[in-house]
Amino acid sequence: MLLIEKVLLLRASEIFWQTPEQELVELAGILEEIYLEPGVTLFAKGDPGTCMYFIFKGKIRVHDGGYALAVLEENDFVGELSILDAESRSASATTAEESILLKLEQEPFYDIMMNNAEVLKGILKTLCRRLRIMDAKSVTSQKASETNPLAL
Repeated sequence: MLLIEKVLLLRASEIFWQTPEQELVELAGILEEIYLEPGVTLFAKGDPGTCMYFIFKGKIRVHDGGYALAVLEENDFVGELSILDAESRSASATTAEESILLKLEQEPFYDIMMNNAEVLKGILKTLCRRLRIMDAKSVTSQKASETNPLAL
């Protein structure tokens, strides 16, 4: 993959869209390319986590057991919680189709975050948006079970 392709992927993400180009070039240079077939577990719930992944190509299913939380596609990313706190993974991620991912480790991410407040704002906005989506799903599920107790 060309360096410019990596920079364009980073620029397209919510986290890095306002990051200066020179920092994106440096960051793109340290991203590890990962090629995965369909059905491969990227990480499992409870695994230790110190990295996140950008989806260059393909789809990643985020799930907790059989319950699907999200299906993420090109220009999306997965694993952002672990890059912030290095706690165990809160869900599993499995490739839904052939995928090309770019892996970002925690320490380089911290370096970028310390030098650019826009990166911190970007990840906070993304986390808030994803939490709101999960809250809405939870409320909808709760309402469905209250109106139809047999729906569980």
